[in-house]
Amino acid sequence: MATWKKVIVSGSAANLSTLQVDNLTSGVVTGNGTSALTTTAINGTGNIAATTGATGLVHSGSFSGSFQGSFVGTTNLPDLTQGTGITAFTYDGGATATVAVSGASALSTNNITKWTGTAFANSSLTDNGTTITGATSLQLTGASSNLSGSFSGSFQGNGAGLTGVTATAIFPTTAKTDLASTDQFFINDGTNKFVTYGNLLTDLAGTNLAVEGTDSLTLATTITGITSISSTSFTGSLLGNVNGTASWATNALTASNITPAISNNADNRILTATGGGTINGEGNLTFDGTTLTVTGNQVLTGNLTVQGTASFQQTTNLEVADRFVLFASGSNTAGDGGIVVQQATQNIGELFAYENSVNRWGFTSSFNASSPSYTAAAFVTTTEVGTTAPPAAPIYGGASNGLGNIYVRSTTEEIFIYS
Repeated sequence: MATWKKVIVSGSAANLSTLQVDNLTSGVVTGNGTSALTTTAINGTGNIAATTGATGLVHSGSFSGSFQGSFVGTTNLPDLTQGTGITAFTYDGGATATVAVSGASALSTNNITKWTGTAFANSSLTDNGTTITGATSLQLTGASSNLSGSFSGSFQGNGAGLTGVTATAIFPTTAKTDLASTDQFFINDGTNKFVTYGNLLTDLAGTNLAVEGTDSLTLATTITGITSISSTSFTGSLLGNVNGTASWATNALTASNITPAISNNADNRILTATGGGTINGEGNLTFDGTTLTVTGNQVLTGNLTVQGTASFQQTTNLEVADRFVLFASGSNTAGDGGIVVQQATQNIGELFAYENSVNRWGFTSSFNASSPSYTAAAFVTTTEVGTTAPPAAPIYGGASNGLGNIYVRSTTEEIFIYS
């Protein structure tokens, strides 16, 4: 599995899993490349790490750290003594010592223990794994358990299993059949509230409702399914037949009625309103039933969708004023994309692109610009900079495809390569 490997440069502190040293002519460590290091003395200050199986290690002076194996030499180590809750003992490395919990020898089976301030001791409560028994009263706070017998005090929960408790009904039993607009229905949406009968009628407007008594009902928005409406006046739009007397506006039904209001009237010109009660035939905006021709500058404030071939004429090099260019803006799924520099063959050239499946930028040659995807022949190496140790894997490529990427730890000037 790939991991970050430290690059050793001048001044680096090396941390190597294996090291082979052959023909070392100066220094104090020697080896032949096929066996363990010789017993030549290692002298100097600092930390000395010995691998498992090293023998014959001799050290003079003070020592810090851990070791495995037999201890030979002075036993004048700092004394290890007991703390609170531990029986008295002393250990200085010269002899075996036993550590025990204070009071443990006097504890009884199933007794719940308590702390006396200096040791553990039996309490008056026992626990056999199913039932907790006590000689005195029990006080349970936040407990989820069953109690048998009688008790006094308060409890929390749903009260399931309680007996001898009398409950009083809080819901009325008398019905009300003649509702008034001020009558109230009580509800709860997290807090106690009420809705009046008038509020209910307003909220239900838009469906076919039968109004009780002399109550009125105001209907809003579109109403369907009503077979007849009887009213002295009506506001809004109407679909269907009208029975009775109605007053309607007269509409112009033929082109001859609006022709006098058109200026610059000519074939294929699109008409626009002038704002002064007249209509103008636009000479720079024509449509012959097949082709729409716009003469002059155009400004689009919405999206432009071309369902066909879009042709652009450009006589100079492409110049983009935007600092950032968005490619594949019409895509709704992740995929590959990049820039192709055509060579000798039409639509074939050198590609610099992003490969979605491996999450890396890369290059390839002889790429056909009409292809929907590509596989990189070589990847771009990225450099990440941080103040802490390298992350588990590079940002680009991740654990499986991030090989070759670099991480620089700025605080220690260490360099790592993912391989």
